[in-house]
Amino acid sequence: MPSFKTENALLLSVRPLGEKNYILSILTKENGRYLGVIKTKKPPQIGSFCALRWQARLPEQLGHFYLDDVRSFYADFLDDKFRLYILSSLCALLNEVLPERQKAEQIYTLTLDFLDHFQESSLMKRYALWEADLLKALGFGFDLTACAGSGSADDLAFISPKTGRAVSREKGLPYAHLLLPLPSFLCHREEKAEKLQVIQALALTGYFLTTHAGVHHLPPTREQLLYALQTGRMKSEML
Repeated sequence: MPSFKTENALLLSVRPLGEKNYILSILTKENGRYLGVIKTKKPPQIGSFCALRWQARLPEQLGHFYLDDVRSFYADFLDDKFRLYILSSLCALLNEVLPERQKAEQIYTLTLDFLDHFQESSLMKRYALWEADLLKALGFGFDLTACAGSGSADDLAFISPKTGRAVSREKGLPYAHLLLPLPSFLCHREEKAEKLQVIQALALTGYFLTTHAGVHHLPPTREQLLYALQTGRMKSEML
């Protein structure tokens, strides 16, 4: 009878199945994204970390989860809607882009590293970098080493929407209407990011998530984040 145990699975989604059953989607370090049914009156919240066991009669079956412990990450930020938006967006993206039952250790590791610093400042900048890293792990990363036209690594200011390769300001300006702006902090991660740069970065990663990585609809909470940024409703320390 196939089974596995995991101590620190990230809960990505919860769907009802009848009155007291739910289908959970989790991300594990060892087994990637897994689905399973859980019998409970009240399922854990999205973004929780779970210690659980999965078991099925046959490998191809959906199987069942048996919870041992739940640590609610969501509950730590009930008074901070923007952090909750980020957590919700992150979980929704992972749930959509990751195939079932395929190894995703790199994505699991970079996600936990991001969440380990979730209470710190500059969270929107780091979230944009997380999306860029997610694209890279999925095989759709940006090539920011040098300009696609000249080979120079200086003053990279645009990205080709077709290839993901950087273009310098000099080479790109005549074709700016065909290119996407490249915020400098994507090349130099230690730089402070301004509001417009974070908006540009999320527009860039959003474009590649939908056109290259197979995301059909960007999460509504991600759109709420962008709206809050654009209208000045987000505190400056979040940038």
